[in-house]
Amino acid sequence: MEDNIFIEGLKENNKEKLVQVEKVDLHNHASYSCNRQYLIKKGINIGNEKIQDISSLIEYSRKYITPIKATKEGLALLLTGTFENCINTGVKFVATNIDFKDCIRTFDSNISSFIEFLNEFRYDSLDIKWILEISRDSYKSEYKELVLRMIESGFFAGIDLVSTENVIPNKEFICFYELANKMGLITKVHAGEQLGSDYIKQCIEDFEPKEIQHGISIVEDINVMQLAKEKNIVFNVCPTSNIVLRYVKNIETHPIKKMCEYGLKVTIATDDILYFNSDINDEYLKLYNNSVLTAEKLNEIRKFGNTIRNRY
Repeated sequence: MEDNIFIEGLKENNKEKLVQVEKVDLHNHASYSCNRQYLIKKGINIGNEKIQDISSLIEYSRKYITPIKATKEGLALLLTGTFENCINTGVKFVATNIDFKDCIRTFDSNISSFIEFLNEFRYDSLDIKWILEISRDSYKSEYKELVLRMIESGFFAGIDLVSTENVIPNKEFICFYELANKMGLITKVHAGEQLGSDYIKQCIEDFEPKEIQHGISIVEDINVMQLAKEKNIVFNVCPTSNIVLRYVKNIETHPIKKMCEYGLKVTIATDDILYFNSDINDEYLKLYNNSVLTAEKLNEIRKFGNTIRNRY
């Protein structure tokens, strides 16, 4: 029944039908995935600067969103908006990133208080798994012990290295992945959006990740695609994000088609709804309406996402 509703929803361009069908979002940043209207209604100033690349995104985030996250009330507001958006769009399972620096800024590095705060977000219709986010752009060696203790806490379902690729050498982060892999956590890494397939290969070799966020440049090298296939790596792809940040020219030429044709495992995700103004149903519709993937293939991807949630 769900299969038919989802396929019909795509073919009819009917978001109301798509909302009815169970979906996952495995590439989602908790502080940046509410929609803009939600914050505007709350009287929050979020500016009107145009985001057009990773630099402008980082600048915008630091100017408008970081100050909101500086208080428990502000952070709670952002997270509530994110999870309400998930529920309203039919997402039943979200693997959502939370920046370890929020523990420093807002909870004075008190891990127990931070975890207690995150544990308050519980919903009957949404399963939340927290992914500990480590930003390359703002990481310092002095944070190492705190991050290790946060991983060791056992609260987080996984870790994810994010932001500008290779701005700090991978070797600085290998210890986190060794620990997380040893603990059986879901290890993720942002790779292959800004840099090419060589960097994806480097991340696979350095981190042994279970999932790669974006990974779209992998289509440049069949050997790296084969490596990822052999390693059973899942790619959580966010088409609108890739286009807005100018890593892909347009939706019609998005690499997800070649990734699927080669047999790579992919899911479709949102990244940062606040910045890209595209929810999970929009992502599916854009790929269908622009003839990137068929309705049947998109439904296959949706169902695959629902199956791998069990390993979290």
